[in-house]
Amino acid sequence: MIKKILFLTVITLFTLTFVGAAAMPVFEEPVVVTTCGQSPGALMVKMIAQQVGIKAEQKDLLTAEGLKGNNYKTLIVTMGTSGKGMGAAGTNMKQEAKRIDNLIETAKENGLQVLGAHIEGMSRRADENDAQSIEIVMPQSDALIIKDSSNQDDFFSKKSEELNIPAIFFDKNNEMGKAFQELFDIK
Repeated sequence: MIKKILFLTVITLFTLTFVGAAAMPVFEEPVVVTTCGQSPGALMVKMIAQQVGIKAEQKDLLTAEGLKGNNYKTLIVTMGTSGKGMGAAGTNMKQEAKRIDNLIETAKENGLQVLGAHIEGMSRRADENDAQSIEIVMPQSDALIIKDSSNQDDFFSKKSEELNIPAIFFDKNNEMGKAFQELFDIK
């Protein structure tokens, strides 16, 4: 009896939430991960994707030109900014916006799927740069992966429904892997 209760508790803890009227696409690998705003979330996305067996590379300053000659099937773009990260990379939000717009346009022209990710919580929704990062990536995404702590005000839930973009939400970082398994149909 105790084993059964423990099993049901574990199943309940790893529940993912799906939102959006559109059907959730199945994403393919290999994957390239970049960031719109040079926050460290792209590293976490790459590492967790790799942990569940997804072939993924991280290129924080990836340009449209950098997609050429590669066989990527999915582009993951993390939303949220870091002033220190942009400073260290020698860029700013205006340059990031242009880079990401060009990158997503080229990705779509070349048949890549685009997955928008906001996984660093409300601290990456704190200012105008964070808002701009979200405004650039979200409407151009085929689907979204969002940490619950980024959605405390239901912003991503409401906006994904408004834009008819399917979204998957997860609570804890260790649940992100399960979300990737769902998105990439990994059994």
